[in-house]
Amino acid sequence: MWWSSVTTRGLGVVLVAYIGECPFFVSLGAPGEVRAWAQGLAIAPLVWDPHAPHALHAALRGVVDRGQRYAGPVGLVRETPFQQAVLFATRAIPRGETRTYGEMAAAVGRPRAARAVGSALAANPLPLLIPCHRVVGAGRRLGFYSDGGPDMKRRLLACEGVGVASFL
Repeated sequence: MWWSSVTTRGLGVVLVAYIGECPFFVSLGAPGEVRAWAQGLAIAPLVWDPHAPHALHAALRGVVDRGQRYAGPVGLVRETPFQQAVLFATRAIPRGETRTYGEMAAAVGRPRAARAVGSALAANPLPLLIPCHRVVGAGRRLGFYSDGGPDMKRRLLACEGVGVASFL
């Protein structure tokens, strides 16, 4: 298992942990976060790779800098079946659109599980690749964002052309 960094125009340095060309953790934080996350899984230590797969770096830059959809593989290694369903449904939200936690709960067949959807998204190991920033609260509440808080969520949505001024 490896980790590397990708420099983007839109967000600066993005850290990615991966196996082969399959990312299983993405962070806008510090390298220590990546290592701590891997240690929490009790998996082999991550090794720095200055020559990470070009295709993976290109895909990350495409997502951040050009708004492309990430269609590559994702490694969801500690998520429950419910969490995986939420994350895969979230992956399908088009750029520039939002869904509420309630709508996402209905989309995965659990219409009364809006809070559980929020918890699944709060633990999203692949923000940016699985665009959890596109899920918002009912009544135009912005909600939280796992990798940078509500300010980053607002910034990401604004970059996608979502009118964030009306969000609380």
